[in-house]
Amino acid sequence: MFPSSIKHRPPKAWHKISIQLDSRMLEAAAACLAGLTDTGLEITSSENGLPETAQHCRTERITAYIPFSPAGSGGNADQEKIAAIRQFLAGITLFFPDCPKPSLSIETLLEEDWGEQWKKFFKTFQVTPLLTIKPSWEAAEKQERGAEDHRLVIEMDPGLAFGTGHHPSTQLALLLLEELFQAGAKKNPRVLDVGTGSGILAMACGLYGAAEVLAIDNDPDAIETARQNIIRNRLQNIVTVNGADLHTLTPGFDIVVANITHDILAELAKPLTRLLHQDGFFVLSGILKEDQEYSINEIYVKLGLTLLKRRTKDEWAALILQKK
Repeated sequence: MFPSSIKHRPPKAWHKISIQLDSRMLEAAAACLAGLTDTGLEITSSENGLPETAQHCRTERITAYIPFSPAGSGGNADQEKIAAIRQFLAGITLFFPDCPKPSLSIETLLEEDWGEQWKKFFKTFQVTPLLTIKPSWEAAEKQERGAEDHRLVIEMDPGLAFGTGHHPSTQLALLLLEELFQAGAKKNPRVLDVGTGSGILAMACGLYGAAEVLAIDNDPDAIETARQNIIRNRLQNIVTVNGADLHTLTPGFDIVVANITHDILAELAKPLTRLLHQDGFFVLSGILKEDQEYSINEIYVKLGLTLLKRRTKDEWAALILQKK
């Protein structure tokens, strides 16, 4: 049996930041929120909520989460980030004078509510041509599969970690990994998953045919969540998860996958390249298409990598690069 949520430290709370705005502002606002929150963003289309003058404009809602800093905790990082978001929204209208002003709403979300929200949102779904994601609390589907049906299933509970397969950056990383394994570029590869979160990418690599996967994260909640998911899917003989320091790892990985933010990918470019085996592959995701995509590509190409493939979904991009 596995607990439905992690309870090895006091409950947390988050500020749920929701911004509704004209779609022409989306890329700039998404970049701002991604940089301030260091988390995935939920983006949904919306038809209502802006002034009547904008009824015929396509609108979007961006949702992000900022950890709550309680009074007396010795810090006010959350309020500084919220103030930065307000300042950004006040200034963005200067660059988009034809768009209505964005609307901002903020609410506090307790950890217990977080888990219940995910259970309402997270249902079994097919994330790639070969891979289906099933939440641990949902009953298994009883259906007959044909002999030609070779879909793989990951059963998981995201707990307090990022990574259910719903976010475009996770979907792009899974799809590129699937294509890389199907192409057979590396037989029984050794894989490193940097910033594993719920462990979804590491487990997918284990199912796709990796001989060994090391999943690392600096968040104790993510490590515990990933470990439980790995055991739940009987992949503990292939996938190992821990909080190892990137700089202490021994080089020789055939594939390095990282679904994190642009700034961290840029900062870790040299140590990650050091860990990648000659002719090995990077799968990099968590970056916005165009500006951030071009920036990451330029940084890694200067280190001797070659861009092999790119995929985009919504405003997100993911890349496969090879070390030559």
